[in-house]
Amino acid sequence: MAKSETHPVARPSVHLIAGPTGVGKSAAATELARATGAPIVVADRLQCFTDLATTSARAGADVPGVHRHWLGDRTFADGDLPAAEATDALVALVERLARTHPLVLVEGGSISLLRELCARRPELSWRLTVRLLPLPARDEYVAALTRRAHEMLTPGACGPGLLHELAALWRDPRRRFLAASVNGFEAVLECCAKYSLDVGSIDEQHIPEHVRKRITALIAERHAEHGFLQHRVFSEIFEGTVPESESGLGALERVA
Repeated sequence: MAKSETHPVARPSVHLIAGPTGVGKSAAATELARATGAPIVVADRLQCFTDLATTSARAGADVPGVHRHWLGDRTFADGDLPAAEATDALVALVERLARTHPLVLVEGGSISLLRELCARRPELSWRLTVRLLPLPARDEYVAALTRRAHEMLTPGACGPGLLHELAALWRDPRRRFLAASVNGFEAVLECCAKYSLDVGSIDEQHIPEHVRKRITALIAERHAEHGFLQHRVFSEIFEGTVPESESGLGALERVA
């Protein structure tokens, strides 16, 4: 009787593009997905909320010809998505996609999720490479985040608008605590308190130009503060993850 041969199971190749908010993770992942045909998994807990399309930057992320997958479709009524549960969803989704794709891309900037993922690395069956996007100079970074904040405050530019999303949530007292913890909303709430604006109808009020500029600037400042924290944490948890030569486009194209 001939002996049956066993072949080693190939380890899925997973390439993580991580970095602070607003440094181009989605654009970098999209470019690589187009070059390799790999699907993208978004490692972001906030982008699971379909009713926060503008605030989470989920709106506009879909690109023709690129297959982008979120960790779930939730609404704020479902409550926060814990980091452990989000990581479970990420691992399951990556492993499902890896059955039919030699390369899976992951993009994200969620500190709690990526920290949990890094802690689980010894248990994963993946060959993981990481590209950590750098921070630009502070003035350049804040200017880019200011432009982004302006778009988020403009209905139609990237969804219904941040103010509309906040007002809709605020009208339900049960959602206020979680809403106040969201970057962007927190800055608007601070300005509402300072300038005596009603949060529940903030999207319908006439906001003086100097107040709108202050809201825009404060959103950018808060995102910049968070971005510097993200960069420091990611630099620590992914230090020495993979040599630069192994995470280049050429190597990833060969995998795909």
